Amino acid sequence: MRNALISLALLLILAGCALPAPDQPAWHGRMGRFIGLVAQCNCSDITPDRAVADYVQALGGRYSAAEVAAMKGYVADGAFERYDNQIEICKEVCGQACMVNSVAQPMGGRTIPGVAACPVTERDLHLTPGRFEGAHRL
Repeated sequence: MRNALISLALLLILAGCALPAPDQPAWHGRMGRFIGLVAQCNCSDITPDRAVADYVQALGGRYSAAEVAAMKGYVADGAFERYDNQIEICKEVCGQACMVNSVAQPMGGRTIPGVAACPVTERDLHLTPGRFEGAHRL
């Protein structure tokens, strides 16, 4: 019994080490895509072009200058991506209402009523990967 408890405790400790800290900002690439998708998916009234131009307003100083610069391409990718499962992607993004508001509010966009903004954290941000179902031409 004692060995089982020790094993369980070690397993819980290792699992805790594998998860990002609760307040760790989302990786800059994922944050950038999220900002772009908030615009593309009409979660707010921010346009894709405006998201690319003004994304820095939504970051709240949580990223380094290098991450902010690198993020622009990810914002553009999210704002203009088109996958066969785009409806599913947008449903998931817009469903993360408090995070949508944390992007829309500082950019002066329409927010989701009755929902307080919350940090966009690595642990809590969920983004569906895009996929193509059939052959596509570039």
